[in-house]
Amino acid sequence: MMDRIYLFLIRNDVWIYIVSILGLLWYFTEFFRAVRTLRQAMFNLEKETATASRSHALGFIIFFSAVIGIVFYVNRNIAPNLPEQVLFSETPTPDVFATPLRPPTPIGTPAAVGEINPAPVLAPTVTLPSSPGIDAAVPITDTNATTDNGETPEAAPTPFEECNPELAITEPLNGSVVFQRAIFRGTANTGELHQFVIELNGPQTGDIWARISDTPLNQPIISGDLGQVDLSTWQVGPYRVRMTALDASGQTIGSCTIQITLDN
Repeated sequence: MMDRIYLFLIRNDVWIYIVSILGLLWYFTEFFRAVRTLRQAMFNLEKETATASRSHALGFIIFFSAVIGIVFYVNRNIAPNLPEQVLFSETPTPDVFATPLRPPTPIGTPAAVGEINPAPVLAPTVTLPSSPGIDAAVPITDTNATTDNGETPEAAPTPFEECNPELAITEPLNGSVVFQRAIFRGTANTGELHQFVIELNGPQTGDIWARISDTPLNQPIISGDLGQVDLSTWQVGPYRVRMTALDASGQTIGSCTIQITLDN
């Protein structure tokens, strides 16, 4: 219960600060007005009314000050410890194949130049990591082999595993908490005719990589929406999110992996 309260305060700290400061300004005004009225009061009834107004305003001043102090304390002292105490809490591993999942939502065709391309809505479906294009083995090239004209062919490039400007997930942030629906934003622009897939690995998938769409997405995206998926029926806990880039032949070019925590 306290973990959810901490997460609520961290996610809404800006709005809590704004409301509390506005409340302090209002009740400080009421407090000084009541003090001025109390000094000028000549009758007991006026003094009692002014005293009640002063006490009422003072109570709310203490309340809003306490709220600001609590939020500041949580952000400064408790938030740095959440990744160890909350974000990586142990959860039982469910049976993936016994969990009912929604059918996949068809992905729209690539938008023409100049048209607004909405983010595809991805439906969670489990795909084993042996699917074509994912975790594909890097072909072994004989470094001593030569072509007919005597030239040595170049070895196949090794897929990269780190995020870079051409393949990156910018939202949600690495290590952040996601509630029910995950909206992925970033860049997938490794080349023309390239595709990409998004996979999750965590309690719901039985610690295997599972695609959240049946087919790879085939439209390059630059600092835009990569897709969104409803995870409200998924098991809570830590998940790794991996976006893998594929070339025109479906071979893995590279991948970008981040960590999130699902809390429904």
